[in-house]
Amino acid sequence: MEEIIDMLSEFVTENKKSQIDRVLRNRTRHVTVVLEDIYQSHNASAVVRTCDCFGIQDLHIIENENRYNINPKVVMGATKWVDMFNYCIPTVNNTISCITNLKQKGYKVVVTTPDKNSIPIDELNLNEKVALVFGTEQTGVSKDVLDMADEKVSIPMYGFTESLNISVSAAICLSTITKNLQKSTIQWKLSKEEHSQLKLEWYKKNVKRAESIIENYLIRKKNEIL
Repeated sequence: MEEIIDMLSEFVTENKKSQIDRVLRNRTRHVTVVLEDIYQSHNASAVVRTCDCFGIQDLHIIENENRYNINPKVVMGATKWVDMFNYCIPTVNNTISCITNLKQKGYKVVVTTPDKNSIPIDELNLNEKVALVFGTEQTGVSKDVLDMADEKVSIPMYGFTESLNISVSAAICLSTITKNLQKSTIQWKLSKEEHSQLKLEWYKKNVKRAESIIENYLIRKKNEIL
């Protein structure tokens, strides 16, 4: 993999290589975001963009009732850099499938809710990997999520209004979490293998005919061995 990365780097500008290295240094899978049945494309797109801005690599999309739609004008290319996983199988409870999958991968499922028993987002313990779940614009997360959640968090508010727009909530939560992670001694950064894999994927996205270039390179290497 490293050999192919080095080869492709010849086709990537120094500015882009520097930018990719900077982003990778701050990328994480220690925290992931889950969206359940978001139906407004503006919110759906804004959260993808927010994930990219705060270094969150993975975004999980649950589609039981509503289809997840992206608005290109809002997302501004963030889908190119964030890995999105859709749970949208008909006749299946996609919420349970998603949450079960994340728990099996070692994530603590944390629900954002104004529930009086929730803790402030800045008090969330980040020693374990965290899957932060946001629900629909009108009713929040489903009962299935609440039943399977390990913890509840909220954003402290001091006005008459008791809730925030989902994209705003995601931005505040992720800003708080990433700030706390960066101040901590927690190993939240990508592993060496994840770092290399993402660099290869991102180089491919920046090099025209990358797959063809790689194929020709591998053929030449094989012929040299023979």
